[in-house]
Amino acid sequence: MIKMNNSKTVLNTDVYLLLGVFFIAAFGYFCFVANYILFFQETQSLFIFSREYLHQYLLKPGGPLEYSARFLTQFYAGKFSGSIILSLVLTLPGIILYNINKRLIPTVSFSLLFLLIPSCLMLLMQDNYYHLMEYNLGFVLILLYYYFSVLSVKIFHRILVIILFPLFYYVAGAYALIFAGMYFVYNLSLGKGKQRYIFISLLLLISAVSFLIFWKIIFLQPVEHILFFPLPLLENTAYKATFFILTGYLVFYPLICRFVSKGKIRILNKKSYSLISIIFVFAVTIFLLFKIYNPQTARVVELEKLIFREKYDEAIAIQQKRPSRNLIGQYFYNIALSETDQLCDKLFFGSQDFGANSLVLPWGDEHLNRGAYFYYSIGLINEAHRWAYEEMVVYGYRPENIKLLAKTSLIDGDYKVARKYLNILKSTIYYRDWAKKYEKMADNPELIKSDPDLGSKLKILPKSNFFILFNEPQNNLPLILEAQPDNRKAFEYYLAGLLLTKNVEIIMNNISKMKEMGYTRIQRHIEEAIFIYYNSTKIIPDLGGLIINAETQLRFDHYFASYVEARKNPSTMKEKMQKEFGNTFWYYFHFK
Repeated sequence: MIKMNNSKTVLNTDVYLLLGVFFIAAFGYFCFVANYILFFQETQSLFIFSREYLHQYLLKPGGPLEYSARFLTQFYAGKFSGSIILSLVLTLPGIILYNINKRLIPTVSFSLLFLLIPSCLMLLMQDNYYHLMEYNLGFVLILLYYYFSVLSVKIFHRILVIILFPLFYYVAGAYALIFAGMYFVYNLSLGKGKQRYIFISLLLLISAVSFLIFWKIIFLQPVEHILFFPLPLLENTAYKATFFILTGYLVFYPLICRFVSKGKIRILNKKSYSLISIIFVFAVTIFLLFKIYNPQTARVVELEKLIFREKYDEAIAIQQKRPSRNLIGQYFYNIALSETDQLCDKLFFGSQDFGANSLVLPWGDEHLNRGAYFYYSIGLINEAHRWAYEEMVVYGYRPENIKLLAKTSLIDGDYKVARKYLNILKSTIYYRDWAKKYEKMADNPELIKSDPDLGSKLKILPKSNFFILFNEPQNNLPLILEAQPDNRKAFEYYLAGLLLTKNVEIIMNNISKMKEMGYTRIQRHIEEAIFIYYNSTKIIPDLGGLIINAETQLRFDHYFASYVEARKNPSTMKEKMQKEFGNTFWYYFHFK
């Protein structure tokens, strides 16, 4: 144990207090600020309790580590449970290093700073939403196995560490090679006698033999897979630098222990110096966290989360309050408007920076996990099914693609296939109840008609078949309107596309159809387009028996007067008009 006779040295309670503060800080950050990272990662895979799912992870070195990470990642679906698990995993390196220090330098009070550095570096890496749980667990496993390796200096124990290395290599994958470097430095810096060279040689030999056997005999994986999986090989330069700093820190940690326990350097281990250094590291870490944090990305993922959970009104409110300037964010906003029948009423209440491109996403891997929702919204259920199926083929089982495949199968009346997808979801923790709800519909199809979501889609299914134009998706709208003339969602998407391309004349040609389709009023932005048309042609289009809201006339008169007044000062004209009329088609028509 560490001897703590001087009150100015670090005490056990100081260590646990520090790690407790770190845990609370990490929990607060990922629960309330960067929870979008957890949601994003949870939706990238679906953990299934089945032998088949487990088996695929047992066929490669590092597979058990990845399986364990997937198991923990599923709890990211819960805001609090996910944040607690992630914060605990990030705190574990400090706890393990503290216990390692007791073995390496039992008579020296060790600086709290050196315990905190790995956790802070991992926290910074986790701020990248492609940094997965297996990367954190990999470093935790390295430290645990290293702790096991220094538990005893007896010959038998040290030989056991080397004998078990192939098993550790199989479980942890390429992280075992980082441990080998750490063990090499440990024996050189803290080992005694000529035996240390024997153990170094044995470990290097076992590592090489394990690699060859895994590569050529057992797993038959590509050489780069055996060497690097599951290390985080992300392209981000700052992320790479952090990874290499953390790896180097752990590899040379035994040398650091030896260095700080010698001579005058011990002054750094005193509580006062530890406290100052910790405050500095915490401040730098917090600064870098918020520097890396991307509010636009967070907003897009939050919108995606609300759309997936069918909380459309919340998605609309968020986009209108804090507009996303991202194509995907604006696409999801338009999906939410469509699902709540507000597309041509509130289209310009949220930012529309990408024109008609924000209505429908083009076919391709980049948008494979999102593009289906446009087709699902307008009732092209077979095409939505195809997108979801292609996503499943390319990326594997994900919660949302399996849910969408189940729903589209139910709408199409393919109940046997729907049960197949629902059975997958029933083998999970967080989606079991959802699957049971829709399983009742597969057993009793009459329930589909009364479901607010599925029932509404059932009513707008095309009554005749046509070929989907997947390279020109916006051109499917006239085709679906021919196959189902009363499909109001498709009609409003069609009108929204005309608004965003400023094709006012074609909008006028379609207004006369609205009353026959069941409209009792003309939507706000269509009325605004009518005044644009009338202002330039002095012709009132055929309204098909509907009337224009008198309030729209007053707003246009006010807009026109403000426009004329603002033209006197062109340098401030756009800003002034946006402030008062930024949510109108008139502003979009003149200034976008």
